[in-house]
Amino acid sequence: MKILDVHNFSVKFKLNNDETFAAVRGIDFSINQGQILGLIGESGSGKSVASQCITKLIDDALLYGEVLFSHNDSQVNLLTADEDTLRTIRRREIAYIFQEPMTALNPLIPCGKQILECAEYPNAEFLSLLLEKVELTDIERVAASYPHELSGGQRQRIMIAMALAKKPKLLIADEPTTALDIAVQTEILTLLKKLSRDEKMGILFITHDLLSLKGFADNIAVMYHGKLVEKNTADEILTNPQHPYAKALIESRATYNKRGNILAEIDDLLETKDGELHFNPPISTPLTPEKNSDEILLELSGVEKSHFKSSLFKKEETKVLHDIHFTLNQGDILGLIGESGSGKSTIAKLILKIWNPTNGVLKLHNKDLASISDISEEIQLVFQDPFSSLNPKHKIGNAISEVLQTTDKKAPKSAVKEKVISLLQEVGLTASDFAKYPHEFSGGQRQRICIAKTLAKNPKIIVLDEAVSALDVSVQAKVLNLLNDLKREKGLTYLLISHDMNVVSYFCNKIIVLKQGRVIESGETEILIRNPKSDYTKTLLEHSIN
Repeated sequence: MKILDVHNFSVKFKLNNDETFAAVRGIDFSINQGQILGLIGESGSGKSVASQCITKLIDDALLYGEVLFSHNDSQVNLLTADEDTLRTIRRREIAYIFQEPMTALNPLIPCGKQILECAEYPNAEFLSLLLEKVELTDIERVAASYPHELSGGQRQRIMIAMALAKKPKLLIADEPTTALDIAVQTEILTLLKKLSRDEKMGILFITHDLLSLKGFADNIAVMYHGKLVEKNTADEILTNPQHPYAKALIESRATYNKRGNILAEIDDLLETKDGELHFNPPISTPLTPEKNSDEILLELSGVEKSHFKSSLFKKEETKVLHDIHFTLNQGDILGLIGESGSGKSTIAKLILKIWNPTNGVLKLHNKDLASISDISEEIQLVFQDPFSSLNPKHKIGNAISEVLQTTDKKAPKSAVKEKVISLLQEVGLTASDFAKYPHEFSGGQRQRICIAKTLAKNPKIIVLDEAVSALDVSVQAKVLNLLNDLKREKGLTYLLISHDMNVVSYFCNKIIVLKQGRVIESGETEILIRNPKSDYTKTLLEHSIN
């Protein structure tokens, strides 16, 4: 039985000059009871706009076509339904969950109370039932906790419980697993699939990562520039895509079997001939081989980190790192991989001297890191979210100039500007970008700006903290290719923190696997991938490597 049937659906927005822009262009799809449809596309493809406009959530959107929804044993067109009917359907029959639960949950209200606010008959028994359904343990503690007291995976389960409280026919999930590590991501997808079958609930699952739908979605619809270019079963699209864009999405993904080669970029894989889009099969182009160096830049010996919480009668210790040993050689790309809470970012904070270790020694160029007052010209950091690390009120040329001027305060403005333009060009931007603001750039371009800022200090080591995890597949390929180019040209050394084993196995020459603050396994990438020793590493590979 169809619960959602979308016909020739278009979304337009008025522009300042009375013209309109078509964000969604005549798409068709349907979802049955208990069925999961994966809606795939890159940023700007129209997938999120389509999902929100289905229930008329965007006020100034101009909507066309039909969106038929099963309501009270009949089909209601949501685009023409009266406000009372639409409000009832939104409140009781269609639920949404989004990518970042911290922005959707109220930080001042316990999670249990927030769930019950969504329920028609709120009581403690119903709350316990919901929390059991989303497979949360220690129910009383979780219900009494505030959002910041829970992990990312637990918060996303709270969002799912809030959605289930309405007993919806349709769940629209917009990138709900993007920010989660692979183990938690797999748990959430398994849970959603089980709930879809048990509750006979349809799911519209929106993502930019085609391979994340493997084993989860029943059907996949691919969006490109506002159009739905391919629909089929998940197995068929993942193994035998027909549309050039669907082929390019799969081919540009960073995977282990592409290591040692430049990643194919979507722009190179697609070509328009006679008004039609064509797929150009990729040509394997090997990366320039580099000799391994024995020079140790960074060394961690017996490093431990604890957090202390003092109460009236005692001091509680929570140990987050246990006896960490590793070296980072000149020219290495070392990948730190593990689930959330494994200690990856803690290690980065110790290396960057944001925190001090509780025990152990960190050495830079064989000198105790604690004795070095300024490491900014040796080690720099690129964050996951470039937008939050750039001041929205500063032009990007000025932002990079500030970094240069901390090194040489007497440098003439003309020389500083010339150096900034050179840095922008090194990362694939142009001189005209100097005077633009962060909001005028795409996510991938903003990440290039952040890389240019780190290069301004001419560091030896760059820490990449989930620096490509939030990017579309095609943008991710461009940034990884850029990082490889910069490494070769400038002799850089990288420490990559990631939860994506596909990216780590492609990009890194060495890998350290972390779990609960301990090194579970480490070694050269090819040896570790082909012959993992620990069960945990095997599980990570099982869920990740394609």
